[in-house]
Amino acid sequence: MFSSLLNKNAPLTRDLMIFPCGMSRSGTTLLATVLDSHSQVSLGYELIPPKLPSPRQLMSIVEDTLVLCNNDVEKCGAELRSTGKKDIGLFVIRAFRAGLSYEDIFTILNELQTEGLKEISSFTQRLKVAWRIAKRKKEKEGTSVYGFKMNSPSVGEAFNLFPNGYFLYIIRDPRDVVASHIKREFDRTVKEICSAWVNYIKSFEKFHTEHPDRSLIIRYEDLVSKPDKTINEIFKKLPLELEQQVFRFYDSKASVHQGGHPNSENLKKDFFTSSIGRGKSELTKEDLALIHKYCGNKMKDYHYD
Repeated sequence: MFSSLLNKNAPLTRDLMIFPCGMSRSGTTLLATVLDSHSQVSLGYELIPPKLPSPRQLMSIVEDTLVLCNNDVEKCGAELRSTGKKDIGLFVIRAFRAGLSYEDIFTILNELQTEGLKEISSFTQRLKVAWRIAKRKKEKEGTSVYGFKMNSPSVGEAFNLFPNGYFLYIIRDPRDVVASHIKREFDRTVKEICSAWVNYIKSFEKFHTEHPDRSLIIRYEDLVSKPDKTINEIFKKLPLELEQQVFRFYDSKASVHQGGHPNSENLKKDFFTSSIGRGKSELTKEDLALIHKYCGNKMKDYHYD
């Protein structure tokens, strides 16, 4: 078993899965919430962890902190973040948002430890952790399909691990992506954001060309301004019947509405278009010129010119 865990090309599962893909601040959480509102779908949100210590070390650190926090998982995550263990704290908080208890977290870590996982650093190892959390969420919710957000351009590697997955990419005007990154005080320059925006879409376009039956590219702007048409397009791609409750994602069983997700307030609202075009008014002329310099060709391809 251990040798198969080291094989990057060995599938982790052949379960039917769905992955909302895209760059951060592009609408991936909104897309995940729409899908998570379906009665037969259970989706995780930010489940791919950063690099973490070994499962054994994680269990020890989390267990000690839980004792200090009277077994309150949410407080445990906050305590870890405030004491310099930010990445471990994020892991705990995001697992909690997925509806997992501390018993669930320890069960997952024990399984990974038993299977011989000695660290959580490579993309494959981190996907393995996210998959275990998403699978546990699915078991608790009793759905037939599950998945999690894929905020990474390495979709081909993910497809090797999840060959029965459907990958839905959401792209957004890079000017609005940059404006949102700046507002959230993300630690990236405009050039770095633009480079990532181009890299993400080029990687997904390549994957889409190779696997058109398992992938779809939609625009954030179309999802919020033409939801009927766009969501129908999504469900024509998926092996699921469209349910009307996905249009009422803001008042649904989607787990983003519990657990204190940072976007939860906006996701209690119906589709709105007020954030479209914000970059044109909020960014400087210099920033807009940089965006056109680095993203201009792809902006034309997706009608952002």
